[in-house]
Amino acid sequence: MAIWTIELVNDTGSAKDFFVYSEPPKVRFSGQAVAVHPCAWITYPGVQPGDRRRSTFSESIAIFVDFRAKPAPGVVLTENANVPVDARARDRVDLLNDPALFGPVEHDQSDYGTVSLHTPDPLSDGSFPPPATIGLGKYGDSDLPYPIAGFPPQAGGVFVIEPSHRFHLAQGSPLRGEALALHPPSLVAIDFDQDKLTATIVAKADGTFAVTYEPV
Repeated sequence: MAIWTIELVNDTGSAKDFFVYSEPPKVRFSGQAVAVHPCAWITYPGVQPGDRRRSTFSESIAIFVDFRAKPAPGVVLTENANVPVDARARDRVDLLNDPALFGPVEHDQSDYGTVSLHTPDPLSDGSFPPPATIGLGKYGDSDLPYPIAGFPPQAGGVFVIEPSHRFHLAQGSPLRGEALALHPPSLVAIDFDQDKLTATIVAKADGTFAVTYEPV
């Protein structure tokens, strides 16, 4: 399993608020592309001049549902229920329309590099509210996965989800799990193309960013 580290160095000369979001996964529902909102994932508020912030995480992901909030910019998504899945194992899981919520995870049942979620019709049997958001969550500086992306649920089909290994550093102070615009601004992209890699990002006083990669 891939283990990655992001290390941020603030050499701008002033305190800054930064955060990391994941490149949104590619999602298709019954063959059609789905619009996906990325979410603020790891936050670095109040990084002082000369300070370093470091986060280590794996490629592990979880499919989650939020029963209350719909994905839109500024809305904080919450994982009311989740199930761990693995794109390398080509996992498939069923969303159930009863309180059990998720069926068993089955390996080798999705396309290469993807996970799939099969949804019922209707989305709820009436004993609980239907999901308002479906998405991907990820562990990062936390004991629980936080949302990295969310999209509207659809009934009676298959979501095929291809997670990304690219992340973005942005400036601001959103809450963890807060949905962003469909194409939010990025200060610099971080590409993890190896299983064990550290990316060091230096924010410079001239407003530029330097990224270096080092195998672990």
